[in-house]
Amino acid sequence: MARRGPNTARGKAASSRNAVKHGLRSDAPVIPELESFDDWERHRAGLVASFEPDGAFETFLAERIASLAWRLNRVPRYETEMTAHHIDEVPDDLAQAAAFGEKLGIPSEESITMDKIDQLVSRRLLPSKDPMERIMRYEGHLHRQFVQTVHELEATQARRKGDRPSPLARLDVSGSPV
Repeated sequence: MARRGPNTARGKAASSRNAVKHGLRSDAPVIPELESFDDWERHRAGLVASFEPDGAFETFLAERIASLAWRLNRVPRYETEMTAHHIDEVPDDLAQAAAFGEKLGIPSEESITMDKIDQLVSRRLLPSKDPMERIMRYEGHLHRQFVQTVHELEATQARRKGDRPSPLARLDVSGSPV
């Protein structure tokens, strides 16, 4: 079978950064030109210290929690960016509506009003369907990993300290009350 993917070192380097497109699935702790390595280090060091890990495994879990929390913080930034792009499309949509109206014999000044513009903008205060589904999926995935890792670290620390054993299963209920 033929080999797939990039063959050159340059191509491999470029494809290794594919997940940095929006940063939600990036393995890199810091996305160049969007995040600061110093901010990441402060975040990581603060979170790891707050868990007071003892040993390599607890440190690994604390580092993972820091990474997941950092990545969770990217989600609102991505949502904001996608919303801004969605709103930026309003002029194009208005131009298309005006062109359509002219074909129907409706003068463009009648089809484009400030109320119409306000209505289009207000409908776009959330990203469009595909980015919104992506945001919800990534945020849910990261949140579940975060909660599971926190629970694993807590259980590991409780066992080390000789505290009562943690329950094998935990029920996490998120959402609004009925």
